[in-house]
Amino acid sequence: MTFPSAFGKAGTGGEVTSGGITPQEITPRDIASLRSVTDAEISPDGSMVVYMRVDPARKEGPTPPVLWEVATDGHRPAMKLPGSLAGDHEARWSPDGKSLALLRKAKASGEAELVLARPWNATAIPVGGMKGSPVTYRWAPDGRFIAVITREKPVPQENGSQVEGASGASHLFIVDLAHMTAREVPVSAPSIFDVDWAPDDRRLVLRTGQEGGLDYFWYRSVVSVMAVDGGHLQTLPGRATAVHPSFSPDGQQLLYGYFADNGIGGHVARYDLASGVRHPVGADWGGAILRAVWDQDGRGLTVLGFRGLDTSLAHVATADDRVEPFATLQGEIFSFSQDRAGNIAVVASTRQKPGEVWLYHGADGHVLTDTNPEVAHWDLGEERVVRWKGRDGLDLQGILVLPPHVSPRKPLPLFVQVHGGPLEAWYDGWLGSWHNWARMLASHGIAVFMPNPRGSEGGDTAFTVANRGDWGGQDYQDILAGVDMLEHEGVADPGHLALGGWSYGGFMGMWAAGHNDRFRAIIAGAGISDLETMAVATDVGFSFISPYFGDPLTHRVDYAAHSPLSFASAVNVPVLLLHGNADARVPPVQSRLFYAALHEQGKPVRLVHYPAAPHWFGGSVGMDTEIDVQQQVLSWLQRYL
Repeated sequence: MTFPSAFGKAGTGGEVTSGGITPQEITPRDIASLRSVTDAEISPDGSMVVYMRVDPARKEGPTPPVLWEVATDGHRPAMKLPGSLAGDHEARWSPDGKSLALLRKAKASGEAELVLARPWNATAIPVGGMKGSPVTYRWAPDGRFIAVITREKPVPQENGSQVEGASGASHLFIVDLAHMTAREVPVSAPSIFDVDWAPDDRRLVLRTGQEGGLDYFWYRSVVSVMAVDGGHLQTLPGRATAVHPSFSPDGQQLLYGYFADNGIGGHVARYDLASGVRHPVGADWGGAILRAVWDQDGRGLTVLGFRGLDTSLAHVATADDRVEPFATLQGEIFSFSQDRAGNIAVVASTRQKPGEVWLYHGADGHVLTDTNPEVAHWDLGEERVVRWKGRDGLDLQGILVLPPHVSPRKPLPLFVQVHGGPLEAWYDGWLGSWHNWARMLASHGIAVFMPNPRGSEGGDTAFTVANRGDWGGQDYQDILAGVDMLEHEGVADPGHLALGGWSYGGFMGMWAAGHNDRFRAIIAGAGISDLETMAVATDVGFSFISPYFGDPLTHRVDYAAHSPLSFASAVNVPVLLLHGNADARVPPVQSRLFYAALHEQGKPVRLVHYPAAPHWFGGSVGMDTEIDVQQQVLSWLQRYL
């Protein structure tokens, strides 16, 4: 069923509204054609920012990144970094700003190699003499050395088989730049994930794991201190998070992230190496700390934090470890860089434009690049923050994106898009990508509601774990309470509601399908239908779901009680399932199980699978796939909403 008054046909332009204006619809191709910007690295003197730019994917496959540069004084526009080749990434300035190191695809092997560019118009110098392929690296504070983590390819079995859990050996090398030689440092742990230097160049901090997979990378790593000759000095307490560990300027403390006792949320702390005392950073702030960098005098930290719907730059004084925000940014942001004067380069977005390079000096920020100028001409509706209370009185918030030129007196068809995670969140900023359908759908007359229910990131510790053992319980009720609010305010038409999302949002779509009395259509991308099989088959191991529900081998009743598959017989709404066949995070059998259960009962269900796509399509698939995901969503809603 379609609604001419609300929808136009895809790609043909919208209907004339009460104001006499015909909104220009944003197509899936428009979204897939956007260029992306990441990894802004400001030079030590603050004169230039080098960043990665990825142009739209090719028809069949992704496009490799290229390094670009932009001057911070605004006197010349951004341009491709001279000499940069396709695939160059992870560019990092030397401490004196005279050299730039980066990772590049070697012509001979096709594997990554570390190269030095000095100066820009000279041929880059490869750094050789290391086993394996570099995966990350760090300059020493005096610029004389670089610590490099490499990884070898797994040794193939004679018969071509693969052994589960086996990964290529990882190594730690120290490159002496004066002599261009590399020396391997013995590390007892099989896998090395992260490294940084002490200010005296005589110690290193490492994050390591007993295996090389994502389970150990994300959940089971440890942080330790070692001498540059390989001698182990100290191990820090707790299971480490992926927050980058770093020494204080005096070398007496370490900043690192570690998991809470519940295994769900994480903390950041200063660790005193002499006393073993851990000082939590921002314990009473009520949000997440994503990155932290020491001030040059060691008396404070500059941090990137996320609270509610806002990303903030903040300062933390080590005297009390309180987080004091000084600038609010928009967009999903995970990193930043600083120059010697404290200026900050960061990739941020706005509600009207995708991510660009921004320069901040204190609270004052201005944009340096204009990578997607065509978006300035798109017809965008209002995007705003909405707040409501859960059915138990809990304060909640989310984002509402409206179609352009809507009548305030006419309720709209509403799509509820649930985020992944569950320990993720929607953020205030640009909301348009292959998996974020808000801007595209809104341009076709569909309002999009993006709630952050309990269990989302950005709240205090209690909020973060409030859906423990209760996926599909109070978190689903939080979402419904938000829909109630939008219906009460006259925004949402109660007869034309749909719900869906990707990953955890896909789980919630399947769950809503079996617990539904109001949604006319469901969309589940890469969703979880059976928690038990998910827990034992995902590439992040027992560490992901077990903290929520316990050991899946002994809590099978609890797992079944919160699995959408257990309620497939109650589904009475059309369900669209989308899944990549190369998905190791949420194996595609999760969608196939739900599809089989519904199809066998003759219920309206469609499963679209993408043969070579992983869990996260972004940067991994061709443009045709990114377009098709969005078009499947749009067509499903136009048919059933």
